Amino acid sequence: MMRAQEVDPTNLEVLLALGVSHTNELEQAAALKYLYRWLQHHPKYGTLAPLEKSDSLYYADVVRLFNEAAQMSPGDADVHIVLGVLYNLTRQYDRAVASFQSALKLKPRDYSLWNKLGATQANSVQSADAILAYQQALDLKPNYVRAWANMGIGFANQGLYEESIRYYVRALSMNPKADNAWQYLRISLSCASRNDMLEACDSRNLDVLQEEFPL
Repeated sequence: MMRAQEVDPTNLEVLLALGVSHTNELEQAAALKYLYRWLQHHPKYGTLAPLEKSDSLYYADVVRLFNEAAQMSPGDADVHIVLGVLYNLTRQYDRAVASFQSALKLKPRDYSLWNKLGATQANSVQSADAILAYQQALDLKPNYVRAWANMGIGFANQGLYEESIRYYVRALSMNPKADNAWQYLRISLSCASRNDMLEACDSRNLDVLQEEFPL
């Protein structure tokens, strides 16, 4: 994405992706920079983001500008998605959920957006709702590894460790290099008192795990 941005500094898709990615990594200053640039170069929202303010950006200012953009164009899903991501950054989960739900009304078949909604609901202790959102993502993209792993987290958060194990194993069967999923799996095995499977987990023996925990 950085290389793409160097080639075309005004590419809206790249600027938006960079802004969201930096937000996900909790790199607020970089995120605000790219999101502000997205507004600057957007044909509809350019007047909201004057050039002279681009060097002194504050979180609240950028959120306000995106809310103004949402009022200007309530049918622009990208604006609602950015607001959802930004609200997550400051743990305003109710607002984030509302923003993602607004975006989903416009893009109901966006599997990554369903996953974002689920992750936000999980963070706000709505694990049952989160699982429904993750299932929507998986219905749209059955090989979506992140959603399989997130389903495991959702069940573990409800104390349903046996169920969570099956989802972690499914995620790992698709991406055995997902180190975080292996760690989550080990925790759920311990919580489920399945110490007999810890050796298989530590040796990353997926054949044994898949046979024991089919899904």
